Amino acid sequence: MPDHYAHSKEGKPPSEWQLIEEHLKNVAEMAREFADSFGAGDWGYLAGLWHDLGKYQLKFQDKILT
Repeated sequence: MPDHYAHSKEGKPPSEWQLIEEHLKNVAEMAREFADSFGAGDWGYLAGLWHDLGKYQLKFQDKILT
């Protein structure tokens, strides 16, 4: 399965870019911590996981790679 990227780093090769899976998990953990303060940690985690799912689309991946 090819890599899918969330973010590029200017002047750096794709091997140094952030993968979507890593990005989504990081954001999900941050969102859980925030949402825990009002009793919605699990919902926050899900929102974090889903917030950038569109970046898996080929259009986005083509754009980020060119």
